[in-house]
Amino acid sequence: MGGARVLPTGNIVYGRLPRGCELCQRGLKSVVFLTGLCPARCFYCPLSKARRSRDVFYVNERKIDVDLPRKALRAAVLNEVYTSASLGAGITGGDPLEKMDRTVWIIRTLKESFGDDFHIHLYTSALTLDEQKMRLLARAGLDEIRLHTPLSLLPEKLRIALRYEGEVDVGLEYPVLPNGGETLKKIISLAAEMGASFINLNELEFTETNSAALRRAGFRLAEDYRTAEGSRETALDVLGWAAETGVPITVHFCPASFKDYYQTGLRHYRRGQVSALPHHMVTDDGTLLELTGVERGLFKGIYPEGRAHIASGISRGRLVEKEATYRGLKLTEEEIGEKNI
Repeated sequence: MGGARVLPTGNIVYGRLPRGCELCQRGLKSVVFLTGLCPARCFYCPLSKARRSRDVFYVNERKIDVDLPRKALRAAVLNEVYTSASLGAGITGGDPLEKMDRTVWIIRTLKESFGDDFHIHLYTSALTLDEQKMRLLARAGLDEIRLHTPLSLLPEKLRIALRYEGEVDVGLEYPVLPNGGETLKKIISLAAEMGASFINLNELEFTETNSAALRRAGFRLAEDYRTAEGSRETALDVLGWAAETGVPITVHFCPASFKDYYQTGLRHYRRGQVSALPHHMVTDDGTLLELTGVERGLFKGIYPEGRAHIASGISRGRLVEKEATYRGLKLTEEEIGEKNI
């Protein structure tokens, strides 16, 4: 497999990057948050209060009412994925297996609408994974499953998933606890021996909801005020061990900064390019700039009434920056005059 290599995004991989991660690297995956319900009680769970243990449904940043008629629900999901120019989707939670009917429906809907090449991966604790559920996922068209399972249950859950290897790529995904290097090495050794394809190691993050639990466990906030001190170093140690021992499984470290700058940032930029109207300018951050409060009638038939592109030569109005997401949240607004142009 060779040694570990650093990707332009800052991710580090030993082996071949999983297909789902390849698309994430380019901002080409939509995130389907299928439910906040989960049978696991991980002390490090980063979910917000608005999502944790609640049956809520999001596609990217858009919250969608799961009680909508299926036709309306389908339209809302496909609109968000299409507008984000996605070539795949990651189904997450909570644990999607808590709502199997919805999970199977979303996989089939995406495959029927965007084709077999539309790549779908799914995260699960696998605590409730059994033969019947795995068969339903495979038949629906799932491309990749990522297990986040306690070591004691991992052999049983991997055996179930690996029966469908060839239809579904089987991997693992865990946060890197600063004191968890030896446990991760045991997990990797077991997964490699059983024939799993990869393991993703995520940098441990402090959030509003897990910070107290992380501190009780003895973890400290790093200087970036986001990640756990020692998480990255532990991941690098595990990667070095994997390369040195030559384990036959991909080991991929995903730093916390990647999610903002690449996975989400590039998706926002693509969404801005797709959704921008003629009077919008897309910034490098994927937000939209426009002029409002423009003298009426100036650009009749070209731009919406009272609006204009910032390069249209208008010397007075209000410069507005807003998100290109479904909400269209206004970020900044300032009055401009001739001296500001």
